[in-house]
Amino acid sequence: MKALYFIFAVVALVMFAVGANAEASLILGADLGASVLMLGNVGALDKPFEIKNQEDALKFVEALNAKRRPLNTKRQKNLEAQKRALYDNEIVAPFRESMQKKFGFDPVTDNAKFPVTNYGFSWPKFKESLRKQLHQRNRFSEADTASDFTQFLRAGIQQIVNSLYEVTETTYEDWVTVVNSTRSNELYTPHHGVSFPRQIGNSEKYPEVASAALDEQLRNYKYGSIYSVEWELLEDDQTGQFQRNAGYLGEYQRLLWEVLVYGKLASVANMQYDQFRIPQSETQPSNEASYPYSTALQGGGANRPSAFGVLSQTNLQNGIIGLMNQVNLHGLKMTVRPNRLIVSPQRSFDAAVLLNSSYYPSGAAATGDVGGAFAINPIKGVADLTVGRFVAKDDGTFDGDSEAWYLCDDKKPWFILQMREAAAVLQEATNSGASFEQDNIRFKARSRGNADHIDPRFVWQGNDGSVT
Repeated sequence: MKALYFIFAVVALVMFAVGANAEASLILGADLGASVLMLGNVGALDKPFEIKNQEDALKFVEALNAKRRPLNTKRQKNLEAQKRALYDNEIVAPFRESMQKKFGFDPVTDNAKFPVTNYGFSWPKFKESLRKQLHQRNRFSEADTASDFTQFLRAGIQQIVNSLYEVTETTYEDWVTVVNSTRSNELYTPHHGVSFPRQIGNSEKYPEVASAALDEQLRNYKYGSIYSVEWELLEDDQTGQFQRNAGYLGEYQRLLWEVLVYGKLASVANMQYDQFRIPQSETQPSNEASYPYSTALQGGGANRPSAFGVLSQTNLQNGIIGLMNQVNLHGLKMTVRPNRLIVSPQRSFDAAVLLNSSYYPSGAAATGDVGGAFAINPIKGVADLTVGRFVAKDDGTFDGDSEAWYLCDDKKPWFILQMREAAAVLQEATNSGASFEQDNIRFKARSRGNADHIDPRFVWQGNDGSVT
């Protein structure tokens, strides 16, 4: 009996881990204690997996989870694009190369040799260690020590900024498309295809079809701030205050993109977060009267209802229907399949109930009607949920209590975040300016990029936040 129970338990465990795409066969011998479960063609595993006991089953699940691709592949691609903009931009990359040639390692990425982010790291001790190493290499002079230490100081700040940038939690990677930019202006031409084909009669000429596309460009802007620290704090800091403050440069540079993206998503007037002002959409075509959301887009499409409504089952279903009936510039239906719901924390729990309830989430209707007692939830699992802290309100503020909600097809590149520099650190010369006059070290953290709608036909604005 125990052996039989084990078999069922293993089968349940494995089926839960594998899902419906696996092919599994259970081979039972004369002795139930010798039962073997053979799994073939399972996900990313390259060969059949033999399970004889509970330990094998657990190893199988661990192997499957280790090899399984992330569910949200778009997020992974976006993170990779950001990493390139962080480490390989035109400011950081040459600096890393010069440090590699001069000192034999890259202090921006090599935390083992340059553990500036570790607890207890001491800049005075590092400076003394650097002085001794320069002396051993017959390069010792006060000028060399000061110059090289300044370079390592910049590298240390860049490493701190990068490390905090990468661990800061943001949500825009779930649904935007991050692209690496190399120009001051990037051009985008979303194609809407050609006219639809038709039947051709005998000896009849084939009709010529016209193509349609949007012609847009997006300019990169600069964003940043300056952090100033006294030499005395750097030399006497025993609590890591300098590292923490420098880390905020990286954290806030990452959050800046989050604010920019959600601001441009809403695209309302007078948007501002602290001192950061976000403009409305800059990609509006000349032939669109209302943009990016309209009930009458060119070609006959729409990406908002005639009247906004709070997040509800009915309104969400109407948004799904609206996007699945979306048409392009030719008036032809597009292959839009909405799969992501975006809300603020204000509506996060309502959204979770709508998307995850097993039964009808809006209350039972009369017996026999659609949505009657014990009816299933027709929108269960229909979309993934993104809860953004910076979903903007209709008045342009970012207070976290916005009633706005959006439904989108996150598989399509309808909204672009172009990055030229994710976060680059520059340091003021130590023999001039405030560094020379007041013994202040000044660092500038800079980002370059922009974000905006490229083709808003893949997003539905169910509420701009005005309806509560």
